[in-house]
Amino acid sequence: MPIVSKYSTDQIEKLVNQLLDTLHNQQATTELSLMCLGNAVSHVINTSVPAAKREAVTNSFNQALSDAITRSSH
Repeated sequence: MPIVSKYSTDQIEKLVNQLLDTLHNQQATTELSLMCLGNAVSHVINTSVPAAKREAVTNSFNQALSDAITRSSH
């Protein structure tokens, strides 16, 4: 059963495109892009998720990232 997001595809795509545009406009390398995105993810988790839930959220995020990479390589 697919997961239904409470966010629209348009909302998600618009925000992702803005992030990618910023990285492109700064001519960020792949390494710098990943470092910045990783720092942003860490910041969001550390400032928005209760300490007791951070490990579970991080594990879920890691799994979702891994699944997305696996899906796109097929």
